Amino acid sequence: MAKAKKVKKATKAKKIKPAAKPKKAAKAVKLKKGKKHSGPAVAYLALGSNVGDREEYIEQACFLLEKNPNIQVIKRSTNIETEAEGGGEQPNYMNAAIAIRTKLSPHKLLEVCQEIETVLGREREVEWGPRTMDIDILMYNNEIISDEKLQIPHPLMHERMFVLKPLREIAASLFHPVLEKTVESIYEERKVEGGEKYDDELPGFKEIRTGGYDDYERW
Repeated sequence: MAKAKKVKKATKAKKIKPAAKPKKAAKAVKLKKGKKHSGPAVAYLALGSNVGDREEYIEQACFLLEKNPNIQVIKRSTNIETEAEGGGEQPNYMNAAIAIRTKLSPHKLLEVCQEIETVLGREREVEWGPRTMDIDILMYNNEIISDEKLQIPHPLMHERMFVLKPLREIAASLFHPVLEKTVESIYEERKVEGGEKYDDELPGFKEIRTGGYDDYERW
């Protein structure tokens, strides 16, 4: 009679560890007031010239800005001609607006703009006087800055049609963080306030201003 084979004892099943409880989702971190956003910023600049070859000076300003490894020009308006404001009789201005992407801080960007103005022959001897090149920072992301050296948004941009018209061309939906309005709506309101009908196709587009001139960033 054949011997019965020994049956191996069944191995004990390994204890399965209970699945780990899912971790709670991290709470959104609130940015502290004044904390800067990481990564490149988008800024908007106004360019103006009323000495010599005005259009060439604007070309040179754009070239020198983009020559900086921390600046990239991403949009540019057409050039518009406007009458000079303040400083007595002087030649008409050629104005433009550009959008840039930059890794520079607002204050460092200001330094670069002023260096380019100097390279292009800007002189600061006469208030509201003629100039080869003027570069103003209009907006920098949605930041609000006010100190001795810099004010952002530019405190007069909403009053100046020669700034609003080219800016509207490249960024009509840009939101002003102080006025809480778009560039398009500010532009339309300014047209009504000025009491003038403007033909956007005219190269001699100008604004009829009344009242005094502010001391900030004289064009």
